[in-house]
Amino acid sequence: MDLVRALLEAGDKVDKACDKDGWTPLHIAAQNGQVEFVAALLQAGANTDAAEEDGATPLHIAAQNGHVEAIVVLLQAGANKDAAVRNGATPLFIAAQNGQLDAMVALLQAGANQDAATKDGATPLHIAAQTGHADAIAVLLQAGANTDAAIKNGATPLFIAAQNGQVEAMVALLQAGANHEAADMDGATPLHIAAQNGHVEAIVVLLQAGANKDAAIKNGATPLFIAAQNGQLDAMVALLLAGANHEAEDMDGATPLHIAAMNGHVEVVAALLQAGANTDAAIKNGHVEVVAALLQEGANKEAAKEVRPGSGGGGVVSRSLMPVV
Repeated sequence: MDLVRALLEAGDKVDKACDKDGWTPLHIAAQNGQVEFVAALLQAGANTDAAEEDGATPLHIAAQNGHVEAIVVLLQAGANKDAAVRNGATPLFIAAQNGQLDAMVALLQAGANQDAATKDGATPLHIAAQTGHADAIAVLLQAGANTDAAIKNGATPLFIAAQNGQVEAMVALLQAGANHEAADMDGATPLHIAAQNGHVEAIVVLLQAGANKDAAIKNGATPLFIAAQNGQLDAMVALLLAGANHEAEDMDGATPLHIAAMNGHVEVVAALLQAGANTDAAIKNGHVEVVAALLQEGANKEAAKEVRPGSGGGGVVSRSLMPVV
């Protein structure tokens, strides 16, 4: 403290950047939770909203590190509670991202916007869902956060939680009334993305909440189709046990068996056959070992003659359904 006062009395510029990233002494004091230093710098006229290279203010830094007393002092000095870094993240977003509950509460009590979105449309609830901070989700929901806020591609917090297999976060969102059928711009639901990534527990939670097991994206693919396409055997079994339609076709007429065969997922093919999938409709793949499995199950040998390396298998293009927050 004496050093700070001495420097200030010596005429040091209170907002002079300390490094190439543009951090001021106030940023550093906030990072370390040095409340007396923060107070002394503010008394000397330090800019509460001085932004470093990426746009972060001392309040962002204090929120990131969970220094509640520093947050309170900065807010009392007039710091902008909803200041945004370059990507649009506010101090509350940063606190939620890092699971800093006390920091979140302090910011919310000061009136921080619980639904302030980044440039991509992600809210604090999205980032808490992505990182699996269920307690942070509870705090945001209690503050009135929008459970079904959507990022630019339409993904909701529940979609993001399902994509990352964050089951506790999913349960918290579903209990708060999150829409389990809310689809992204391609028509993918949380169940589609959980199936794509093989998150079986997430699939079970969604199904128990009433998710449509045969929901179709714009090209007609169901969660079972997506699981088969990506070789997610356990996810596929969970869907089949729930009664998912193993003959549901996409817009090109391809079934889950088509797409599994096309991608050479032998175990998936076997599981679909065991579930009763139509063998004669599925030999369009070019994978010899899969053709053999199909023929062993009584597939039409004439259909097998059409198989050639690189054949199209229903024209389904494998693509990621996943938004990036």
